Amino acid sequence: MLKRGDTVRVHYTGKYEDGQVFDSTAADEPVMFTIGDEMMLEAFERAVMSMVPGEKKTIHLKAREAYGDYDPELIYTVKKDEVFGDREIAVGSEIQIPYEDSVVSLTVVAVDGNEVKLDGNSEMAGKDVVFDIELIEVLPGAGDGDVSDDLDEFDEFDSFDEFAGGYDDNLL
Repeated sequence: MLKRGDTVRVHYTGKYEDGQVFDSTAADEPVMFTIGDEMMLEAFERAVMSMVPGEKKTIHLKAREAYGDYDPELIYTVKKDEVFGDREIAVGSEIQIPYEDSVVSLTVVAVDGNEVKLDGNSEMAGKDVVFDIELIEVLPGAGDGDVSDDLDEFDEFDSFDEFAGGYDDNLL
């Protein structure tokens, strides 16, 4: 069994339940990551940990263990003139708002006169997904034990406000 710190190379294809592919390494180089570095989804890492090189596996992930449930509290309505000024805003536009050491992305989902509706959910939120995984290679690392005991369940914030904490409310 693999452990935290082991580096692996895998090929994968990520699909929605209806079979539509949203990401794949099949035509490219395999992805390389270190178990426990949180580069991949936690459930994906757990699946890889039980594999041996050359093995293929298909996993089905519910939205919560993949990219999170859709959260209606992440929908915001703002005044266009107060937030965007004279800038043209179109449905589908993505805006990024700096927050501490990262950036929060919001998608414009509706524009009605001076009101703009923004969605802070990931485009993958609320979607169950399937990953076809092939473990190509294991490069053993120092490791600090069985990562399955250390990985917490997927953490989610109850709302954007909880995530943003002291963020300036005047911007939203």
